[in-house]
Formats: sequence, C-alpha cells, structure tokens
Amino acid sequence: MASRIKITSLLRRRRGDDAMALPTSMTGADDKRSIMLGRRRKSYSPSLVKYILGFGVLSLMIFHRRNKGIISPRLRVAMRTYKHKDWRNWGRHNFRNEFQCSRHLRETTKSVPTLDYWQTLRDVYISEVDSSFVFDDLPPTQGYTLNENGAPPYYAKLSPGKGRSLFASRDIKEGELIDGIEGGTKSDLIFTTVEALQRYLLALPEPMACDVLEWSYTQKLVKGGPAVLLVASDISSLMNDAWGDDVANVGPKDKTSSTLLYANRDIGKNEEILMSYGVFPPGLW
Repeated sequence: MASRIKITSLLRRRRGDDAMALPTSMTGADDKRSIMLGRRRKSYSPSLVKYILGFGVLSLMIFHRRNKGIISPRLRVAMRTYKHKDWRNWGRHNFRNEFQCSRHLRETTKSVPTLDYWQTLRDVYISEVDSSFVFDDLPPTQGYTLNENGAPPYYAKLSPGKGRSLFASRDIKEGELIDGIEGGTKSDLIFTTVEALQRYLLALPEPMACDVLEWSYTQKLVKGGPAVLLVASDISSLMNDAWGDDVANVGPKDKTSSTLLYANRDIGKNEEILMSYGVFPPGLW
C-alpha cells in the first residue's frame, strides 16, 4: 500500500512533457497515440511538401525503361519544360547550348548509328508527335524503299576527317535518281510547326537531339506546296555537304526544288556521295 502511494505522489509531481504522457478522456484517439509515444506534431514547410509530391509524380511518370535505364521521353519533356519555361522561344543555338552539342558535333569518330538508334528516333516521334505514323518496312540502316529495286544505292560508313558518310554501293550512272521521293518517304519525320520539332528535341537523349539539330532541314514535299521541317530517320541523313576541294556529285534537276537528288555525273562504286546543302529552301527555324 505504501509503495502505491509513493508512485502516485511521484506521478503528480511530474511536469512538462512527462505530464503530457498521461492520457486523459479529453483527447482524441489519434492524439492519445501521439502523446503516449511522447511525440509532438511536426509541421512541414510548403516547399518541402511540394518537393516530395513533385518527386513522387515524376517517379510515377517513368515508364517503358530500356535495358540501360533510359528514362521515358514524356518524363524528359516534363523535366526540361519545367526547368526552362521559355523553351518555345528558343532557337537552334539555345538547344545546342542546353545539350552541349559542340563537342559531339566536332567529333569525327562517332560510330554509324545502329538499328536501335534509328528505332529510338522513331519511337519518340510516335510517342510525342504523330502516333498514327507508319514507317517503311525497310530497315533504316539500309535507307528506305526508293523504288522497285529496294533501297537507295548507298551505304553508311566513316569518312576520314568527316565522320559518318554515305558511299555508293554500286556504279551509278549520270542522271540516276539517288535520293528522294516526291511527297516524302515513309521514314521522314515531318514537323508542320516549329513547336512540334522543339518538343521532339526535348524528348530525346542529348546526343540524339544534337544529331537531329544537324539533320533537320526545311523542305517542300510537293512542288509549290507548304514548307515543313523534316528529318530522315535512316542513313540518308548521313549524306555530307561538299566543301573544300570536294564537288557535289548529286543534286536536284530543278533548282527550285530539293526533293529529288540525281547523279550529276557517273559515280564509281565505294565513292563518297556528296550534295550541296545550299539547295535547301530557307529554313523555317
């Protein structure tokens, strides 16, 4: 009996947080649980809550991860547009600076793109630009279906001092169609607005975005028709410009159109195929 009185007396003398550990009938069930554990309610700053929620949302947006853990195009767009609110006002130089393209573009030993590389360009286009687009059945590593004979008469490999290039896969006669189809090919990524191309660039990994910046150009798919932005998602994108002592060996017959490129002289097998980029119409962007 004496020990019970002593314990009661000690409890009555406790103050502060220890006193709060005694549940009373005036507290709710949740408050009782917190009090019994000796915990105080915590308040989190709005910025911390926003950060946690934002991280959770972005994490949920990661889908279709590839073997190397490449994040989804949609997540990549979300992260970049959140960081750069003025991306719609960007020109090509802004994108080059953002993706640090200078070093990538100067590198002349970059490997020829693989089938997986071309397929990624196409998958992102379907995801972010045109979900109904149907691509050519011919592998992009061979080009596209030029005519009844199949692919264009060229193949891709590295050219000393120039990097990735195209070479004749057989002897080509003067006047022979080398590249292009009236109305475009089934491997052309077509962008009817500048914003569509900008968003596409934001969805790509940096090296691919740098390549697309170099390969995209303005084109009229039909003579007299509207100009569009275009990127070939196959090895035809690797045709180099004639510069220095080189002379273009392919070009359009009609100087007002650059859709179709013909051999302007006989081209021997394994000779590099070169054009003049000056034949393209003024750029839309």
